[in-house]
Amino acid sequence: MKKIKSYILVAMMGLTVTSCEDFLTLMPLNEVVLENFWTDSKDVESVLRGAYAALESSACINRMAAWGEFRSDNILYGSDNTDSSDDLSKFINENINENNELTTYLCFYKAINYANTVLHFAPEVHAKDPNYRGSQLKAHEAEAIGIRTLCYWYLLRAFKDIPYVTRPSIDDTHDFFIGQTPFNQVLDSLIYDLDKVKDYAPIHFSAKLDNQSNSSRFTRSALYAMLADLYLWKQDWDKCIECCEFVDSIKRMEYADLFAEKGIGCNITLMAGKYPLINGADADKQCGRAYTEIFGSGNSFESLFELPFGTDADNNFVSTYYNGSTPTVGRVKAYTTVGKNGEATSVFKTQYDTRYHEDILKSGSNYGIMKYVYQKMAYKLDGGTMTPTDNQNSNRPGSVRQSNGADPNWIIYRYSEVLLMQAEAKVMKAKSFGTTGLSDSLNTVKNNLLNEAFELVSAVYDRAICKDVNTLAPSLVIGDYKNVDDFETLVFDERRRELLFEGKRWFDLVRQAMRNGDSKKVFTAVSGKYEGNTKSIEIKLSNPNGLFLPINKDEVKINDKLIQNPAYQRTDEVIKKAQ
Repeated sequence: MKKIKSYILVAMMGLTVTSCEDFLTLMPLNEVVLENFWTDSKDVESVLRGAYAALESSACINRMAAWGEFRSDNILYGSDNTDSSDDLSKFINENINENNELTTYLCFYKAINYANTVLHFAPEVHAKDPNYRGSQLKAHEAEAIGIRTLCYWYLLRAFKDIPYVTRPSIDDTHDFFIGQTPFNQVLDSLIYDLDKVKDYAPIHFSAKLDNQSNSSRFTRSALYAMLADLYLWKQDWDKCIECCEFVDSIKRMEYADLFAEKGIGCNITLMAGKYPLINGADADKQCGRAYTEIFGSGNSFESLFELPFGTDADNNFVSTYYNGSTPTVGRVKAYTTVGKNGEATSVFKTQYDTRYHEDILKSGSNYGIMKYVYQKMAYKLDGGTMTPTDNQNSNRPGSVRQSNGADPNWIIYRYSEVLLMQAEAKVMKAKSFGTTGLSDSLNTVKNNLLNEAFELVSAVYDRAICKDVNTLAPSLVIGDYKNVDDFETLVFDERRRELLFEGKRWFDLVRQAMRNGDSKKVFTAVSGKYEGNTKSIEIKLSNPNGLFLPINKDEVKINDKLIQNPAYQRTDEVIKKAQ
């Protein structure tokens, strides 16, 4: 009797499982009679939910944050920790090797296998179940490819060359001991697959725009946002802009519906007259609404895709690494230039940037991370002083999460990031024109691109500034940016402020280094956070391969087709591979 073997059925049916050392050894975890499963659309839905659930594991969340944030110039090792030899400290302080637990990646391959299994069996279910419409099949396939693409996207940016598998582990006929596929080849494959299915995903799962299903599953807008991200790394500026403009059109349509229903009570403002964003501060200098809706309540108007947590699933990452119920410095903390505000070297340009007060909490000489920790923000800025307006602790502007079921959702893509992706693509398209020998018409196109990029950045920036102190906190001034490089810096600086501690910064530094062909600039960005002799770190990060992680030793031990990242190879390994 033919049997299927997969991670998915274990998760969804509660069967007893045995451990599996590695996805790429891929011994299936259990046996389920094929005739008893994959018979109707409910089976497809169940396994698809299992794929989403796999992304919500602590292992995946920890790595989404660690890989995208902890090596960057945003993060230091927390003062509450004393063991400088643990894997976290080594990771943050660029003392990474193949033994570090944070270099394991099994959790993502589990989710990939769920998605691959859906893609394999859903067409068979469609052929069996007359009630399983073709449009449903296409929508499920779009979601599965969205999940698979997201997993590979994290792996690709963290490791560069990765094992790339599009078949599920359902029997013993396939050899899953495979080597890595090159970065650009995987990137092209991800773009090709996502582009094919992006328009089959629903625009909304629920008519209620703040319903969890509209941001905890891959809608069409979420797929377009991820595709824009892929094109940004591909350096296809026109395609990136096209995807961003689609998301923008959907958000404007949603805003029109909300405004028609609630009027000014919808709490959303058209920044620059066209970009709908949640108010960061109102005319009475009341602040915190944008934070509360985006990071506190979750599933906000601006959310495109986020992993949901609550009574049925725990997000232990925030309480473990950032802060617990008592605001202090957690296992990680903010780097000084992030923590200090309103100074020339500060990340934040003004003390009236609401994001600073919402994301950072000074604790002695340290700066704790408070993004995601607060469940609600309600404060007033008066002459630069934070004044709580909801009978809260006078030392902080928000109430922290303390009740069961209050775990924060983890945001993957949101609308403000799409605006900044579009700004970056416009700046880079302008940069591609060069600086000399341009005709008047091309100069006009170039300048228009820079003006449009500036408008996009300004929309995100202005939303966060307390407007009643505008004489002290002016909007950005386009005349301050003299050339394309200045505009590029503007975009990356605003990305840093807007997406602080969301697992984006290290990937931004790597993308810029790959684009400019100069990995030394990454060391320049992060060098200030290191103490003592930094020469070895400089040498490592000056090597383009040093920007990526080593393959964990257990993976290399099990699968001899894997080749260790050259930046981490020992002499004996180099000799072995050459033989």
